[in-house]
Amino acid sequence: MSLYPVFLKLNGRKVLVIGGGSVAEQKIEGVLHAAADVTVVSPRVTDRIRRWAEEGRLQQVAAEYRAGMVLGYFLVIAATDSEPVNRAVSEEAREAGALANAVDDPDYCNFFAPAVVKRGDFQIAISTGGASPALAQHVRCQLEEQYGVEYGPWTAWLGRARDLLRQALPRGENRKQMIRMMALGRPQEVSDHHTNGANDG
Repeated sequence: MSLYPVFLKLNGRKVLVIGGGSVAEQKIEGVLHAAADVTVVSPRVTDRIRRWAEEGRLQQVAAEYRAGMVLGYFLVIAATDSEPVNRAVSEEAREAGALANAVDDPDYCNFFAPAVVKRGDFQIAISTGGASPALAQHVRCQLEEQYGVEYGPWTAWLGRARDLLRQALPRGENRKQMIRMMALGRPQEVSDHHTNGANDG
């Protein structure tokens, strides 16, 4: 069955990551962009994860995984170096009604974390349904070249312009057409405008 792609709102949701190595670090970095209530369970963590804990961006529980730890979490990622542990975490999380991901083990996931190109609110997610993360990363690198950092301020500008048009014009085809035409503009022009404005005294 095909996957249904979505972007999750994690504000106010509890996220649990089991594992503290380099793979867990990559998963945590992505989660921290969207979630403020993140717990990491691992007796040992990388320097970056420890620094995030010291900065208050996450809570670290220095312990091995035990049954029952997943209860109360909305999203659970199992990223240890033990396949049996990852599978046990995923099974328990899914039984508890949580979204669960066992890293590199598609049969024990009910969601996949895509490769992401992120430019502010503008995001492109690439997934192979767990079949080939390497292909997803390859495509991500290509898209990062095609969609540069200028798409961040450009998207923010489009959002503000859209809000103004919705206030100024009645609902209808004319308003839709103007919004579509703005989106077809050149992002670099907005980026240059913001840069020039920042230097005006």
